[in-house]
Amino acid sequence: VTLVVWVWQRKKMSENPRMPTGRVDSEAWASSTIANASELFQKSIPVCCKGPGQTPEKVEELSFRILLGFDRERQTKVLCVQVSSEADPFFFHHLEVSEEEFQALKTEQSILVDFVRFPQKFIELLEACMQHRDDVRPKFLAIMRVGEAFAPDCSNLGIVETNDFKHLSHISLRLKQGSDAAIKHYLAARVMELRCDREKMIQRNDDNAAQLKCLSRKLEDSVAEVSLQRQMFQKSEEATQSRLDELSVNLKTAAMKELENTRKKLESERITSEAAMRSAIESLTSRNSELDNQVRDLMETKFKLDSRLSDVVSRLHMAENELKTSSGEVARLRKLQTDIDEDRHERAKITAQHDLRVEWLEQQIKDKEDLIASMNGRLRSAESRESSTESALEDARATAARAEDRVSASAGEIRKGNQIIERLQAELRSAKAKARLKAAIIAQQEKLLNERQDVLDKSARKLSDLHRAAETSSSEVNRLRKIVDDQRFKLEESQTLLASNQQMIQWLNSQVNDAQLGRLRLKSASAFGPSTPARP
Repeated sequence: VTLVVWVWQRKKMSENPRMPTGRVDSEAWASSTIANASELFQKSIPVCCKGPGQTPEKVEELSFRILLGFDRERQTKVLCVQVSSEADPFFFHHLEVSEEEFQALKTEQSILVDFVRFPQKFIELLEACMQHRDDVRPKFLAIMRVGEAFAPDCSNLGIVETNDFKHLSHISLRLKQGSDAAIKHYLAARVMELRCDREKMIQRNDDNAAQLKCLSRKLEDSVAEVSLQRQMFQKSEEATQSRLDELSVNLKTAAMKELENTRKKLESERITSEAAMRSAIESLTSRNSELDNQVRDLMETKFKLDSRLSDVVSRLHMAENELKTSSGEVARLRKLQTDIDEDRHERAKITAQHDLRVEWLEQQIKDKEDLIASMNGRLRSAESRESSTESALEDARATAARAEDRVSASAGEIRKGNQIIERLQAELRSAKAKARLKAAIIAQQEKLLNERQDVLDKSARKLSDLHRAAETSSSEVNRLRKIVDDQRFKLEESQTLLASNQQMIQWLNSQVNDAQLGRLRLKSASAFGPSTPARP
């Protein structure tokens, strides 16, 4: 087959001098009428193939190739879809769709994208089929029906999405089965591409071989240089080791001398520190005793102030209780005074009414007395006329009798008026006595009220004095508490400093003991060590 294809290719190249003889690209081998074709997609997709009639379905890996080029005759863009099989070289189906044909396809299948975006969306559907190739029930599946009864030279390619409800067909394309010439043209193009790839691989292999030779030479040079560097490193390492041994000996000697000097210095410092610590401890002990005495004095002062504060607080409570009792008594006396004032007002009103009645009765009595005086004058004139007028004696007697009757009646009325006046005067005297008694009682109550008010004022002043004394005592207690807290804090600092000084003394003692033990060990080692033998 390869030989036949190669012979056919050479024949076509001799017939068509425009066909390229060097590198073959997709633009030259896309189609006989398509120019400037660019490859958009070329991958293997699992496709469910269905044959005519009762042929069973089978899933095969088919190679999809999508090209976008330019039609020389119509001067329009053309989308080319090619489907082939690696297992069957003669399986070749293709489709060429121009912009005008895409409009009919868009209307027929309700496609929402235009011709420019259609290739990318179709590629996305194919990639979705690739992603679900390992699923038991793939969500996206490409289905191809080959050799139908009504169109044996055509095939139908569809992308179907499976959901829980139905199989949803996204797109259906009608492909043409490749003729002998189209298959030969397609295979020749593939062979030329493979040959170009082979030549590129050979060229790349030659370049890699040359680079490998160059790298091997560099590696040999590097190995020789590394061996030389290793020898130099070993020599330098030996010299460095000898210098390090010598330096370690010198350092050990210097360290021993430094250790001896440090021991002597530490011994002198220990003695000085012990003396300083002893003096510091003695001063801190005396200071601590002084602080203890101050704390005791302050505590005693605090206790005294607390007792004074408790007395003041008890006196304050007693004064508050007395103030409450006095306030209640004042309220009661004020209420009693109000009642007495009201009663006095009523009595005054009654007294004024009685005074008016007494004045009226006195006026009546005066009128009666005037009438009696006039009657007496008349009686006297009648008696004078009696001696002169004997003839009218009888008439005068009768008139006198009548006058006596009227006088007796008037005297009775006068006596009654006098009785009423006496009774009213007695009531007036009793009312005046009662008013004087009430005025005395009111004066006594006012005096008692004033005395209670004075007592309340004195209690209030005493209470304010007690409050001020309590505030002064509380401020004094707070000040003493602050002093006690400060002294306690200073005592704690002194105790902390004393503890740290004791720890420092212990550490210095341990260092001195260690130094003395080390000196003893050195002396014992020098005393009991092996002596050098005497020369014969």
